[in-house]
Amino acid sequence: MTTALPRADAHRRNVGAVVLSLTVATLLLLVKAVVGLLTHSMGILASAVDSALDVTASAINLVSIVVAAKPADANHPYGHGKAENLAGLFQSLVITASGLWLVLEALRRWIMGFTLDHVTLGLWVMVVSAILSGWLTVRLKSVAGQTHSIVVGTEQTHYATDFATNLGVVATLWLVQRTGSSVWDLLISVVIAGWILWLCRAIFLRAVNELMDRDLPPEERSRIEQVILGHHPQIVSFHNLRTRRVGQQRFIDCHIEIRGEESFQRAHDLTESLIAELRREFEPVDVTVHADPEGGI
Repeated sequence: MTTALPRADAHRRNVGAVVLSLTVATLLLLVKAVVGLLTHSMGILASAVDSALDVTASAINLVSIVVAAKPADANHPYGHGKAENLAGLFQSLVITASGLWLVLEALRRWIMGFTLDHVTLGLWVMVVSAILSGWLTVRLKSVAGQTHSIVVGTEQTHYATDFATNLGVVATLWLVQRTGSSVWDLLISVVIAGWILWLCRAIFLRAVNELMDRDLPPEERSRIEQVILGHHPQIVSFHNLRTRRVGQQRFIDCHIEIRGEESFQRAHDLTESLIAELRREFEPVDVTVHADPEGGI
């Protein structure tokens, strides 16, 4: 059985892991942008935009981790988690515009014609990028295994995808070098642009859904219902169950119906024990439970 890290230590490791991924992504973004302009490679420029998406995702995740550790205050009684949603909404729109530019630029070059310069330089830059992305993926996987952080786990998945994208550009530049045809470069740029637009769609929809206080996914809501009804035989039903998510924080609000309990103290204790179980199951979570007699509303 794996021993859980202390909260402060886990928080420090999670922040360190995301700062590392943000630093690597920013470095790759700058290098790819410069080399993409030098080589005129749409594939490298598309990968640079993908790195911009990496920077965005890592920045949002870093905000999420820091904000999650910040307690609610008088002006923000529900916490500060929606800052992540606002940042995600804005940055998804910016990167979507970049993805659309890639598609339009690829079409323009297809019509007007173009050639690549310094292909060997671009090839080596993308090889190094693939190596860095692969190393970062392994590093993030290790930290996620230690801290069980959803945020770091998401980072690991994202950079694993980035590793595959970099390998795709390497293969494309190798084909350009072998065949002398720049068409391969246009094709990979359109594929990467499509991937970027798909990822931005997911970020945009999540930000909008959370800003609009959308209910938790059906599988999570079903699990909440199971925990409530299975917590104690005296809990016979529930109603007014409301759920939402803000960043990594879930909010659960419901009324439970208690059978045959006339003692306020015992009803209170039963309610508190249910809240504790929901917190263990869905941490980080804010839970509000109101106790009613059976048949109450």
